[in-house]
Amino acid sequence: MKLALAQIDLRLGDLEGARARIADQARLAAAQGADLLCTPAPLFAGMQPTALVGYPNYEHALLRCLRDLARETAHAGAALLVPAVVPLEGFPLMEAFLLREGRCIPLRAMAMARSGRMDASAWEPPVFDVAGTRVAAVFDAAPDARRIPRGCDVAVLFQTSGFCASDGATHGAAGVADGHFADEAVRAGSWLAYMAPVGAFDETVFAGASFVMDDAGSVVAAAPAFEEDLLVCEVRRGTASHALDARDLPRYERDEWLWEALRLYVRDTVEARGRSCAALPLEGDLPSSLLAALAVDALGSRNVVGVLCARSDVFTPRQEELERRRVERVRELASNLNMRLVERDQGDASRRMDRDVPSRDGAGLRAGIDALCVADVAHGLDACILSPLTKTDAALAPGAALVSGAALADAAPFGDIYLTALEFLARHRNALAPALPAGLVSLAAVEERLSSILAAAVASRPADAAWTGRMAALLAGLEPAQVDGALEAHVDRDRPFEEAPLSARSPEAAAVLLMLVRRGEARRRSLPPAPMVSARPFAERAWPASLAWSDLGRDGEEPERLADLVEEESHRIEELGAEHGQRVRGEILGLLGSLLGLTPEQQAELASEEGQRRMRESAERFESQLRQALSSGDDAGEEPEEPFAGQGHPTALPGRFPFFSQN
Repeated sequence: MKLALAQIDLRLGDLEGARARIADQARLAAAQGADLLCTPAPLFAGMQPTALVGYPNYEHALLRCLRDLARETAHAGAALLVPAVVPLEGFPLMEAFLLREGRCIPLRAMAMARSGRMDASAWEPPVFDVAGTRVAAVFDAAPDARRIPRGCDVAVLFQTSGFCASDGATHGAAGVADGHFADEAVRAGSWLAYMAPVGAFDETVFAGASFVMDDAGSVVAAAPAFEEDLLVCEVRRGTASHALDARDLPRYERDEWLWEALRLYVRDTVEARGRSCAALPLEGDLPSSLLAALAVDALGSRNVVGVLCARSDVFTPRQEELERRRVERVRELASNLNMRLVERDQGDASRRMDRDVPSRDGAGLRAGIDALCVADVAHGLDACILSPLTKTDAALAPGAALVSGAALADAAPFGDIYLTALEFLARHRNALAPALPAGLVSLAAVEERLSSILAAAVASRPADAAWTGRMAALLAGLEPAQVDGALEAHVDRDRPFEEAPLSARSPEAAAVLLMLVRRGEARRRSLPPAPMVSARPFAERAWPASLAWSDLGRDGEEPERLADLVEEESHRIEELGAEHGQRVRGEILGLLGSLLGLTPEQQAELASEEGQRRMRESAERFESQLRQALSSGDDAGEEPEEPFAGQGHPTALPGRFPFFSQN
């Protein structure tokens, strides 16, 4: 059987466009002899459909589109395997539709109906036949590989997790070199076809690099990364196949792949909003300059407009020199990128706001007016607004970012990337074609931007001179790598205070950083969307906006765990039971002592551990002797004597029943 993987980039939810494009791909695949064509998972609703899935008319439109596609490709010569999210009992279900002979067959729902369990948790990979080959549809490699029935020839794995810079399982064929996927193919004993999407679907970005792997774990065919492609490969299970050389597979280079993922995000996001160009502020710093280069790479230099606003708060010769250098950097950047530059002079910001008293927050007021200038330019050009906001901004000073115009932006391409990573991205971009001024591609540029972020974060605290001064002193001594390292451990990896890299060196500074992250939760929710390319974006990390608790560490104490509390309470209940049993035994012994006329001292001795031990030993000894006596009586064939004779006192039975004595 020949299998085809259609690595295509479409605007999600464009049902008619998807139908036409898939039909074209089916004809192209059939022309190359393909028996089955597979399409990417997020084409119709993305990977975060939320309430869209439950909307009745969306379900109707989706199923009607798939029925039309099935009829249109009935005679194309290739069956289609099309995944899509659909509602099932009020919950989203990732379904695999098999389109052939004009019919649209929901494989997973049909399998559930046959088993009598219409439950999304009752998941078994659906298996079907195409051209004499057994094919399974899989959406999660690790657990589903164990559920694939023996005898299956090929498993089609649909990628559903977006590109993550730190997760090789989202890198397609490039992840094979890191040890991903091969074990699943060998364990299942079948070939593996990895259907990777390409492009941006809302905040989720996919890198492509689809591939086909044989049952020995060797890649026999691979598609390029970050490009559309139609990959056709013949599946021959049980026969030797020609594996691709490792040099022919896509190689993962973090900065290169991250840059390409962001480029796809900008291109597809602007297109999804029905625009063709973008406007952005140019501040002469690293984030805004790198954003301009990214926008030019994604949209073309003619479709990017930078806005330079002259600063009005320039009073000293040093400030004049810094402003002159800033303007020169911006003009040099615009010239290198061959992009349009619009220069605006805001004048006296306080007069523009018609203030009787000059503003105490001159920088914030100036940033707000600059943002309005960018918005005005974007409105005149019908352009999207891009923000240079980074993840470090979002973590520590989201309020300042909003004042600087982030609230007006359509997207923040660096919103899930820490500030320190921009230096390496800038080096990668300049290696392709020098565009950014040399002074911006340096640690000094990162430090300059971080100092602005920290100053804005400190200014967001209540007006307490002693406290803000202490915060500023603590944060001023930190290096950019220390700040971003502490944030990455706390935000991306959910590490507690003690495991933050900064906590051992400066616990007070680490506590301040974590407190600032907590305080910015409410304002972060107003920031523009950003591509999700890290292990844990802020879009997925939501803490209560009104939370008053911050992680300040355990002060050397052992961590409290629920399991420890359960064990402690269980021991307490056992001890209470033992005490209760001891009290009951004491009461019974007291009653027996009263009946037998024992003195209080004798009762205490009987209730003591030593007395209890002697009683147990006596009972065991009596039981042993009784068993021996009964055994000897049976051996003699005689009836055992009655222990009591007549109506008088018990008669002692020396040697046999010493317990029964006249005493």
